[in-house]
Amino acid sequence: MIFVSSSQFNANGQRMPGGGFGCLLFTILGFALVYFVLKGLYWLLYWLSPGLLVLALIINWRVFPQTIQNWFKGLQTNPIVSLVYLAMAILLFPFFSLYILLKAVGMKQLERMGNQTFGQQGNPRSEGEFTEFEEIESTPKTDTRKPEPIEPPELPEKETPPGSSEEKKPGNPYDQMFD
Repeated sequence: MIFVSSSQFNANGQRMPGGGFGCLLFTILGFALVYFVLKGLYWLLYWLSPGLLVLALIINWRVFPQTIQNWFKGLQTNPIVSLVYLAMAILLFPFFSLYILLKAVGMKQLERMGNQTFGQQGNPRSEGEFTEFEEIESTPKTDTRKPEPIEPPELPEKETPPGSSEEKKPGNPYDQMFD
């Protein structure tokens, strides 16, 4: 029988170094790594944010009024959350500028897909071209005639096997309690 333990001992029976302290140290180092990566990304986006905003303005200028309009709507319906969003947009301005750029690109892509879907950019029809069609007769939804009643089909009578006879079951003795 093989027994695998999750204790702090290795296969030779010797104690492994670290134990719970090693996990704590690894977690702290992981958080430090994430902090420095986000700090570097913040610094990079901080210097790129004016260019990102200008690029968003060139791609789709409607993003800016729409964002401000959404913020005012949020201010009317839920002012505390809207003010928190505004504070986060100010404190995290480089990430907010990246968000605006991605929103502008996404809106432009949606407009392009909408135009292709509805055929505005696809195959334009010429004005003089006719399309063949077939007229189909239709009946009104409300029928003024009285519907004929549908009769249920007749069921064949149940035949009992020759050797069995149905006996009546005696009444339930508890029925008398509820009378």
